[in-house]
Amino acid sequence: MTSTNGHDPDEDRKDNIVQLPSLAERDRLRKQAEQEVRKRMAKAEPQKEPMFNMPPATKYMLGLFIGLHVILTFLPDLQNWMILNFGFIPGRFTGQAPFTIYTLFTPITYMLLHGSWVHLGMNVLMLAAFGSGVERWLGAKRMIIFFILCGLCGIAVHFIIYMNELSPVVGASGGLSGMFAAALVMLNRERAGHGFKSNILPIALLWVGISVIFGVLGSPDGSSIAWLAHIGGFLGGFLILKLMKI
Repeated sequence: MTSTNGHDPDEDRKDNIVQLPSLAERDRLRKQAEQEVRKRMAKAEPQKEPMFNMPPATKYMLGLFIGLHVILTFLPDLQNWMILNFGFIPGRFTGQAPFTIYTLFTPITYMLLHGSWVHLGMNVLMLAAFGSGVERWLGAKRMIIFFILCGLCGIAVHFIIYMNELSPVVGASGGLSGMFAAALVMLNRERAGHGFKSNILPIALLWVGISVIFGVLGSPDGSSIAWLAHIGGFLGGFLILKLMKI
């Protein structure tokens, strides 16, 4: 029995057939797509790697240390005033020297000042070596807080031994020594995560020994080194990490 509604069944079969493009048509479409990709790549700006691949807080700290020292180098009178007023003088806290409003800030401001280019250079190298890894591990805010707390630990140890000292202490070495402690803990945990056991005690003892030697011999530029602040900041770094539950 056939349909008499005027609709041709052959037309339905034709509609259901998918017409594939010819080989020549597919080749043309492929070339067109390749040209579009080349055009987009040509327009895209090449990505440039940063000259110094450091996280922001580490770069800002480096810029602050170097920038401040450069400015004060060209203004020697201001540099002397800054060191005398914003360097840490233990005797100001024990009545051996006048206590001023600036003295309240010196347990922190002493970290921003440096006595010479050699002193600055050594601390810049330490910050560049340890700062990036520690900042990526702790985060920028916690890294800055950690640095300040280690610097406070360092100057506290120096103060306990040299309470009546009238020579100003300047430099970020106490805080940076704590950063070195953090770097040791970070690397030790990373190695432990890969199944390697290591003991950081020998390295810690070596650091303490080097600090004592530099304290006796002095800096390469002839200036004295507050070696107790180095040790205080270093040991304080381990303690602070525990208190921060890191």
